[in-house]
Amino acid sequence: MSEQKIEQFWRDANAGDIAKVMRGEKVEARFRDGEGTSWYLRKLIGWNTGLFRCDRAEGWKQCQVYDPQQWWLDKPDPGEGYRLLGKFPDEDKLGTDEAWNPEDAKWQPIARGGEQEYAAWYRRRIDPNVPEIPDSSSIPFKAYDGLEIILPNGKKIKTTLKGFEVL
Repeated sequence: MSEQKIEQFWRDANAGDIAKVMRGEKVEARFRDGEGTSWYLRKLIGWNTGLFRCDRAEGWKQCQVYDPQQWWLDKPDPGEGYRLLGKFPDEDKLGTDEAWNPEDAKWQPIARGGEQEYAAWYRRRIDPNVPEIPDSSSIPFKAYDGLEIILPNGKKIKTTLKGFEVL
């Protein structure tokens, strides 16, 4: 359970998950006793007397299982010189990006930029002469009140004493 989990793919455990466990399948889960408590990653082993049971023989009131959707598991290879656009949150697409057509198993040009379609994959050409924007944690930068930043998609952000505004 060391790989990073996408929060949107956790769902409440149900009787079908308990049935999988009883058939001998391993079910990845997280457990907690209430809204304000931390989740603990464990294997689901069953349900008894109103509590979900995990591999440490502990009983928990809440249990969620990790259930990534098939479209996520079947993400296409963007190919050399390309990268997939980000999901969770969705990265805005540009008119120069391409969309994956699963029926024809090929990349196709898109009509326009904007928001991504649900469960669709898009790729963007990586220009070797224009480096990708590095992770902000590697850039020593201090913002000041009134600073305006123009993003690659053309939108502007203005910093204020209370935070920022999207212009």
